[in-house]
Amino acid sequence: MSEADDTPATKGDLGVLEARLLDRVGSEIDTLEMRMLERLEKTETTLLREFRKWAISFKSKFRASDALVVGFSERVTSLEERVSDLEHRDRP
Repeated sequence: MSEADDTPATKGDLGVLEARLLDRVGSEIDTLEMRMLERLEKTETTLLREFRKWAISFKSKFRASDALVVGFSERVTSLEERVSDLEHRDRP
């Protein structure tokens, strides 16, 4: 069957056309799937990289806060001891 031919298509012609269309659609789907997977992998990599940057920054800030809390805890302990000493000094 040629494109300029006006003869009716046979079942065989339609079968060949269907097979060609299915091959082409399958190829397009495979191409789109590969592009989608590549984009998904790139997105995952970007997210993980940014999360790692955030985690490093958070860890640094957490350590600084932890050191500050320890410092306050030591000061509170020192004040408690001084108050306790003063209370014991005032007792008869």
